[in-house]
Amino acid sequence: MLWLIISMISSILLVLIYCDIRKPKNFPPGPFWFPLIGSTIQVWRARSRSKSLYEGTAEMSKQFGPVLGLKVGRNPIVIVYGPEAYKEFSTSIVLIGRPDDFYYKLRTWGRRLGIILTDEEFWQEQKRFLLKHLRQFGFGTKNMSHLVETEISCLIDSIDKAIMSEGYTIYDMERFFSVSILNTLWKMMSGKRYSNDDKNMKELQQILSDLFKTVHMVGAPFSYYPILKYIAPGISGYKCFINTHINIWKFLRNEIDYHKKHLDTAQEPTNLIDAYLHVLKVADDGSSYSEDQLVAICMDMFMAGSETTNNTLSFCFLYLILNPDIQEKAQEEIDRVVGSRMINLDDRSRMPYAESIVLEALRMFSGRAFAVPHRALKATKLAGYSIPKDTIITANLHGCMMGPDSGFEEPEKFIPERFLSNGEVHIPDNFYPFGLGKRKCMGESLAKANIFLFTTSLLQKYNFHLLQESPPDMEIVDGVTPAPVHYKAKITRR
Repeated sequence: MLWLIISMISSILLVLIYCDIRKPKNFPPGPFWFPLIGSTIQVWRARSRSKSLYEGTAEMSKQFGPVLGLKVGRNPIVIVYGPEAYKEFSTSIVLIGRPDDFYYKLRTWGRRLGIILTDEEFWQEQKRFLLKHLRQFGFGTKNMSHLVETEISCLIDSIDKAIMSEGYTIYDMERFFSVSILNTLWKMMSGKRYSNDDKNMKELQQILSDLFKTVHMVGAPFSYYPILKYIAPGISGYKCFINTHINIWKFLRNEIDYHKKHLDTAQEPTNLIDAYLHVLKVADDGSSYSEDQLVAICMDMFMAGSETTNNTLSFCFLYLILNPDIQEKAQEEIDRVVGSRMINLDDRSRMPYAESIVLEALRMFSGRAFAVPHRALKATKLAGYSIPKDTIITANLHGCMMGPDSGFEEPEKFIPERFLSNGEVHIPDNFYPFGLGKRKCMGESLAKANIFLFTTSLLQKYNFHLLQESPPDMEIVDGVTPAPVHYKAKITRR
């Protein structure tokens, strides 16, 4: 009898193990799936060898192909690498969903809210509202240039004061642009801007930066192995994730409460929060509009709108410091085209070299990034492979920007001239820093305006120097968004 019980249990265990390691038919190729952990060990080893997830999965893609099938914990994940597979993935109307597991819903109280991580009708309705009203408050219009120019003037005033006594100043470049960049969006969102010296805002953005270094775009240890949030909340990233969001929720709730207190429905709204609160006054109970959704939208804008552009500018100035000849070429163009007056977006078409620096900085940032994960809304095909319904798919953008099939020669080098042809800006076919298809980043115009105006306006007035006693080590932060590891710059007036 005992033998029979043992035999039955063994048979059940073998069946469960087989089901756990068996890949779906025609699933994209990848490493072996072990019971319970999938291909976690192989991914961890590849990441450890290369020191980053984007390089580790790029290495695996060279072995298994441009569509890589993995399983981390209980979750099958497909990673796309290379321009052709990326085009098919990002323009698919079936692979347009967003993940629906607890990791992505934890940030919005267990529900699917916001703009970045929602899909289908809910996402479409909220996105239409967001874009319509942001345009009213300056997004994508000439007024947007004025918003950016205001922030640049404030930053320049701050630098001038710091330089006044010694003739130079030294700045930590990791968070150098963060408050200024946030203000260009937050002014449209709330009608408010923050001082570059605002202690509370700097602390909040530092907390956010720490989170982005702790977890990753495709998850964290606690998301793949939920038990870790109980037995190892610190190491697994869970504690940092929750604490960061508690701080951001508190900040946003206070901001919205202030707007509710001072809302005048008889007046036209002057910012997105007020416009949304106007709608909530008349919204039906069953509509997609709610105060929690407003908080989630603000959180998406706060996180995505500032961190990505700040990090792109950090890459930009890192390479400008390492390549003073590029600084000099940009400054020669600025002096020739603009002179000493303030630069605006109308100047961009007459400054191809400066624009090529912007594009190269975007390539250096996005070439180390992953796309926001997608979800298959139904079973489909990708590059001939079968993708089951609800499978998570992301793209390692290194394949398009820096990989062997990217079309960029010497991809690790910062070469703005690669975007110039006969003195005009030329954008290669495989250049997708903001994505493709319906999920293309809607903040593209503001991000490019910020990078162009901040870069040219600062180079117009200052030289940025390498600190010989503290050279950058060129390591990259491997997290939600890539960033150069902490480095400093010496700034002097021209």
